Amino acid sequence: MFLRKGRVTTRVLSMLFVIMLLLSVVACGPSGVDPVTDPVDPGVTSGVPAVSDTSAVTTKEYTAPDVFYDFAEYVILVTGNASSGVNPFDFANTENVLDNSVYQRNVQVEEELGITIDVIYETGAGNTGNGPGTRRIQADATAMDSTYDSCLISAYDCGVLAYQNYLAKLNDMPKMNLSASYWDANAVEQLSVNGNLFFTTGDISFHDKEYTFAVIFNKDIAKEKQLGDFYADVREGKWTFDRFAEASRAISEDLNGDDILDSRDKYGLIIWDDTILPMLHAAGQKLITLDEDGIPELTLNTETTANVLESFINLAAEDCTINFQHTSGGVQWMDMYTNEQSLFLLEYFKALPLFRDTELDYGLLPFPKFSETQDEYLSGYSVWHTSFYCIPAIVAEPEFSGAVTESLAYHSQQLVTPAYYEKTLVGRTIRDDESRETIEIIFENRTYDLGLIYRVGNLNSVILNMLRNNNPSFASSYNSVKAIAEMSVRELISNFEIEE
Repeated sequence: MFLRKGRVTTRVLSMLFVIMLLLSVVACGPSGVDPVTDPVDPGVTSGVPAVSDTSAVTTKEYTAPDVFYDFAEYVILVTGNASSGVNPFDFANTENVLDNSVYQRNVQVEEELGITIDVIYETGAGNTGNGPGTRRIQADATAMDSTYDSCLISAYDCGVLAYQNYLAKLNDMPKMNLSASYWDANAVEQLSVNGNLFFTTGDISFHDKEYTFAVIFNKDIAKEKQLGDFYADVREGKWTFDRFAEASRAISEDLNGDDILDSRDKYGLIIWDDTILPMLHAAGQKLITLDEDGIPELTLNTETTANVLESFINLAAEDCTINFQHTSGGVQWMDMYTNEQSLFLLEYFKALPLFRDTELDYGLLPFPKFSETQDEYLSGYSVWHTSFYCIPAIVAEPEFSGAVTESLAYHSQQLVTPAYYEKTLVGRTIRDDESRETIEIIFENRTYDLGLIYRVGNLNSVILNMLRNNNPSFASSYNSVKAIAEMSVRELISNFEIEE
């Protein structure tokens, strides 16, 4: 059932037809040149190779499947909460390096497997997992249709769909090798439940990377206030919350002398509500942690969690900090930072292009450890903005979805990731070698919290409301939803048929 694809043949037989077709095109002269495979101006691609070789690719990790799908349509559903979101699958052949790399990747996969890629894109907020991704996949299943071969949908939608059994187990998908380097090993491990992975990320998408958090700091202010070498602190393992807070407290100025601290004044730190969550993750704390058997456990209620939340909320209430979601003065946060009105800014990477054409001298740091005893700097992402890759459970042909997915992932590693890192993120938005080191630290140590995605006990909102209400008491806030949170975890375990 659900058959809608063209027939699958071996590469050798099907390519005979392609070769004959190409020969006939060449005989027609220059007017028959295929614009898809024409080389792109090297000055435009800046190192992203043009696609012209359709021979099978074989590496230690990836071997191109020996199949040809007779130009079958491969449909990818891309959705997200942010109206100005990122679509890593649908770009034109333009002078933009990243756009061109996605275009070249798509062409490579299309030629390798004999397919055409079609992307359906829709944005729309769904704070509780009721976004366009959920609605479309549920409607598809109800109609017993198989419209989408794979998806990139918001994290909250992924949680709802996985919980309701609308998503396939990626571990069981034919042609997929989740241990390959082009899949994010941290995501594969930390987003699995009882060894089953329903959504993930890796080189196949730079969407989640765009929404990964960093600490941006103003070098001129740091030098003026003689705050020391933050980069050295990072290298020596001494970049901690206390160091971060101490530096933040060094700046608080009423620039216009009206005795009112608002967006027209100067601060040590600019934050927004959601930044409390990556600060918690930077301390190694999660709502849910998987035990050695992959069973989710509620692990938020720790002394470290209480200390982190109390410290951050108290810092947020001081005169050195401004929360741009709850302030007056009429100056937008990006203009404040461009105007050098803050030492630190907590933001995700997608914000960096806002400062690209300014004279602002800034650097990048990971979120701080809570103490020097931590082994690594851990980096979180904005769960509301981020989307993950998944495959619907009712997909018509699992082998088709698996083969194309793996090809997309591999060729993304070869083409898109270098364009994103070297030509876009590093080449156009950072201003020193130390920030390049920071980016490596951040992306090597990203952490994923299933508790946020499955919204266990609504603890996401509980933590955000602690910050919004200037309530640093974790114990009382947690106890008010403890029973609900524990029940949520039990239901999660039961739903995925896990034997405790």
